[in-house]
Amino acid sequence: MSVTIPNEKQYDSDGFAKFVEIEKSKPGNENNRYELIDGCIYMMGSPNMTHYNIADFIEQIFKRYFENKGCRVLHAPVDLFLFDKRRTKLVGLPKVKIKNVVVPDLMVVCSQTQIKNKGIYGAPELIVEVVSESNPENDYIRKLNAYHMFGIKEYWIVNPIKKTARIYDLSIFNNPQEYNYTFENIVKSEIFSGLYVDFKQFTGFVVD
Repeated sequence: MSVTIPNEKQYDSDGFAKFVEIEKSKPGNENNRYELIDGCIYMMGSPNMTHYNIADFIEQIFKRYFENKGCRVLHAPVDLFLFDKRRTKLVGLPKVKIKNVVVPDLMVVCSQTQIKNKGIYGAPELIVEVVSESNPENDYIRKLNAYHMFGIKEYWIVNPIKKTARIYDLSIFNNPQEYNYTFENIVKSEIFSGLYVDFKQFTGFVVD
């Protein structure tokens, strides 16, 4: 379940890290996960098995495609720190206060300089989010806006509940393009030629 933490305070990444440390020190909260979107904290739900399986299915396809191409395919839980590149130092970490720290299901990173010990700093080339029943607004609205603003070139929203996929080509900032598929279609990347996922091959749906 995704729950907004009720607090009028706006957090940056430092305050967010302290909040998470305090919350996880409380009994029963050890496995809680959180994201920071536009300064607001959201508690993430644990993925169900179908969610896990479909993310793994896509990851294996991506890893085969990106092998020896100089890009890394990373899966959750890896923190992604988003910020405005125009206001950063020439060397080192950004000097601005970061108000977006998210945990995508999958991301493709093609610049080794973005990879730091705490996570990924700056926009990956491509992000995949698998929709959960409890927080579709995060993937379809909040994260879409953040990913567009901070320069992600392509964003996939995969919905195993509705068996649909939506691809946003964000590579031209002022002219984003939306492509909608069902799991009966071949889902193709708009920025990586030859990268596609055939969801008819996915057999990992798990029933309760």
